[in-house]
Parts: sequence; C-alpha cells; structure tokens
Amino acid sequence: MSQLSIQRQSILSTIVTLAGFGFGAINLIVLQPVILTTEEWGLTRVITELAVLLASFSLLGTNAVVAKFLPFYRRYTAPGQNDLPARTLTVFGLGMMITLLLAFWARPFLVEQYGRKSALFEPYFFALLVFIVLQGMFMYLEIFSWFAGKTVLANFLKEFLFRVLTTLMLVGFGLQLYGFNVFMWLFAFVYLPAVIILFITLRGWDGFRFTFRRSQVTRRLGAKMFSLGGFVFLTAISNIAFVVCDTLFLAGLYNFSQAGIYALAQYFSQVLEVPMRSMQSSSVPLISEYWRAKNMAGLQSIYRKSCINLLIGAVGLGGLIVINIPNITRFLPQEFAVMAWPLFILIISRWINLGTGLNASIIQLSSWWRFDFASTLIYSVLGIPLNFFLIREYGMMGAAIANLFAMLLYNGLRFAFLYLKFGLQPFTWRNMLLLVLGIGLIALVWLIPFMQNIYVDGIMRSLLFGVLFALIVLKLKLSEEINTLWVKWTGRLMNRS
Repeated sequence: MSQLSIQRQSILSTIVTLAGFGFGAINLIVLQPVILTTEEWGLTRVITELAVLLASFSLLGTNAVVAKFLPFYRRYTAPGQNDLPARTLTVFGLGMMITLLLAFWARPFLVEQYGRKSALFEPYFFALLVFIVLQGMFMYLEIFSWFAGKTVLANFLKEFLFRVLTTLMLVGFGLQLYGFNVFMWLFAFVYLPAVIILFITLRGWDGFRFTFRRSQVTRRLGAKMFSLGGFVFLTAISNIAFVVCDTLFLAGLYNFSQAGIYALAQYFSQVLEVPMRSMQSSSVPLISEYWRAKNMAGLQSIYRKSCINLLIGAVGLGGLIVINIPNITRFLPQEFAVMAWPLFILIISRWINLGTGLNASIIQLSSWWRFDFASTLIYSVLGIPLNFFLIREYGMMGAAIANLFAMLLYNGLRFAFLYLKFGLQPFTWRNMLLLVLGIGLIALVWLIPFMQNIYVDGIMRSLLFGVLFALIVLKLKLSEEINTLWVKWTGRLMNRS
C-alpha cells in the first residue's frame, strides 16, 4: 500500500468516522438527555468500557502479531499455506473462554462495586458478556480487514453503523415500542451486524484462509510471535485499563450519573481523534512493511506528515468545541454544566496525543516493541492510582487532570525513544506556528460576546473560526497533503462549472 493510498483511505475513513460521530452527537446531545436518565446512560457507558477492557484481554495480543508478521506470511508462504489466521483464531478463542470464566468468577465483586451505587447493573451482567464476545470478535476481524484493503469498511462498521443502530434503539425506546430491558439487550447485540458483514467480506480474501498445517514462517518466527503477543497483550491491558479506569472509578466512587456526564465530555474530546483512528488503520500495513525493509526514510516521512496533519485536525476540531463550550452547556440539562472545565482539559490532552503523530504504531511494529510495553506499563502504574486519588478528591475534574498528566508522560517517553534510538523526530517550525496561531484564533473568537440564541451564536462563531483557520492552514502551506488536495478538489469543481 502506497502513501497515496494511505492518504485516500485516511480521508475516506475520516469522513465516515465524522459522520458516525455526528450520529453519536445526536444520540448524546439530543436523544439521550430526553429518553434516558443520566443513570441509565451511565450504565451503557460502564458496560461499554468494561467490554473494551475485557475484549482486549481476550485477544491475548493476537492483533499485534497479525499486524507485525502478516506481511512475512504473505511474502514467504504459498497460497493456501498461510496458517496465521487459524493459529491466531485459536489463541483468541482460548482467550475469550478465559475472559468469560474470569468474568463469572469476578461477578460478585463487579455487582458489589457497581451495584451498590445503582441497582441497574446486576440485571444486565449477562448483557455485558454478550457485548464482550461480539466486540472481541470484531476487534479480531478488524486487523485482517486493514491488510485486505477494507479499512474504510471496517471504520464504517465500527464508527458509523454502531452509532446509527444506537440511534434507532434510542428512538424505539423513546417511542415506547419496548421497555428499557429490551433496549439494553438490543444494545448488547449492537456489534453483531458488523461482525457478520466483516466476516463475509474477509471470507474470500486469500490472507484469511484457514489451515493448521505449520508453515516455514511459523517454524522460523513462532518464538518471536509468542514473545511479541505476550508483551503486547500486557501492554494493551495496561493501556486500556488506564483509558477506561476514569469512567469506572467515577461509577464506583460516585454513581452512574457522574460516569455518564463525564463520558459525554470524553466523547466531545474523542472527536479530535477521528483523523488518528483513520490514519492509524490505513498506515499500519505500510509501517509494518517499512520496518521489514528497514526503510528509515519512509518511516520518518510517515512520522512527520502524521504529526502535522493530525495536529491540524486536532486544533481545528478542538477549537470548534472550545469556542462552543458555553453553548453546549446551555443546551444540555443543568446537571451537565459541571463538565465544562474537564472538557477543556481533555481537549488539551488530545492535542498532546495527536501532536506527536503515529509514535505508538511506529514503535509497536518495530523490533523494539518491548519498549512500548515498558513505557505503557510506567504510565499505567503511575496513572491508574493517580486517577483514583484525584477522582476521589476532585471528581471528574480529577479524572481530566490525570488524563492530561498521562498524555504528557506517554508521548514524552515515545518521542524521546524514537529520537535517541533512531534519530526520528516529527517536528518542524510549522508545528509551533500552527499551535501559536491556532490558540490565538481560539482566544480571539472566544472574546466575541455570546449571543442569546445559542443556535445562531454557534453557527456564526463556528463559521468564523472555521474559515479563518482554513485560511491559516492553506495560505501558510502548513501541510503539503492538505494543499495538494485543496488544489485538486477546487480544480475539479472549476472544471465542472
């Protein structure tokens, strides 16, 4: 896959993901406050966060093994002799059985931890298990879809279809076509259509055929794959445990309502990561191939371009949210007003994460992936207790501060490693110029007095910021890719007219 193909798939995936987040915004801002109580909404978030953690556990590192070694199998095995899908599926199946057994064993603890604050949790424990199984299956299939050139489809299913189905479920519940119990069980099966579609799509692809006959690649690289899978498994669990611990701590230390409100703040900040999700899924095959070929110039190019392009997206989307925080809190019910400052801090933490490019993917797919485990373990070991103590003292504000600290530590360690070990660094003068001008523009638009009508104010404020920010990016030529696309698209429009 070429960098041009990555660019095309990243753009398409970004469009699909943004559309999905649009439906998510309808769910969170329009439907959820009217149809669900904050406690009911908090229950769906707790189930989702627990499922992400446990589904990732069930993979036992197989997704990283596929990402790292599938290029070797495709290059060095004959058609029909690639045994990687069959072996990783076996490991995943074993991991899922272990996960479900552990969940049953931990059921009294989970019910005690979350049930004491809300009686809603215990009746839907088995709905959680269904969600775990289906999400795990999707995560396993997703990594193969990236190598099959189905990145856009996978992102469509995960980011768009998931939220559209949630919208339909909320509308059905709101219209009283069924009760909350049916709604929750429908929500538990929300990944089922995506799993079916992705499996049918991959079934005819040569890289997803199943054979248990041991290939030469497995004999030669089996020990390395086992080692990588083990380390990445521990890395993923450490990372995801930190990512979801804030919502789970809020639900356990306070209640589902606090967890639900904070989840909304997280959702707004996660909009900034849409370009990264798209670029990551499109870039993994090429980064893996560059490491195999020891193409350091190609890695430097991807690293630097991902850094400036992701920062442009982060500052642009983050700026639109920041200038509209007063309108957001005025639109939502009064109890959501407490999320304003946590949201602002979460946006800054996303800037840090996105502004350092695809550092995690580059390290994970290298032969130095043990450092990824070590650095993730460091920030998780420090970050999870910090989350607990800050949340206990300051609630969701503490969760946001802990997130900011973690992003500084996480990306600082990765930046230092790539620079000191390989001489790779993603920054140029354009990055600093973008930050200075972007923050200045946000401050300028914020100082404009707010109108009484939140809809008119939001539209006018967003248009002003969007146009001025686009002019800054294009006129100063901060991104070669964005300017090239702008010239290409405007040229097509002029020719058609």
